[in-house]
This record gives sequence, C-alpha cells and structure tokens, in this order.
Amino acid sequence: MPVTVLQQDWGAALGYDAAAVWRAWAPDLEHQTVTCGHFMAEEAPAVVVRALRDLLLR
Repeated sequence: MPVTVLQQDWGAALGYDAAAVWRAWAPDLEHQTVTCGHFMAEEAPAVVVRALRDLLLR
C-alpha cells in the first residue's frame, strides 16, 4: 500500500526523520520535506494537493 509522508523542513533540519518512523510499516513510502510551519495545508496548499494527487495515482 502506498504511503506518503510530508514533513516540515525545520523538523528535518533538527535531525528528525519522519520517514524512518514509517518505513518499517510502509515499504512503498514516499517522503517529502515541505517549507512551512505547523499548518502545512494552509501554508503550502499546492504542495499538499500535489502530494495527495500523486499518492492517489500510485
């Protein structure tokens, strides 16, 4: 089953790897860092919509 993980870029910069947490359960994982704050859908809507569309097409 395909899984997409979107992670805020500042979390990745601090060394937190969200993909590593999910990879054991989701071998078909797509991981992307997004330049935004806590409210990803409001701050980067085009990125979120594109990721959702890509997920649904996988």
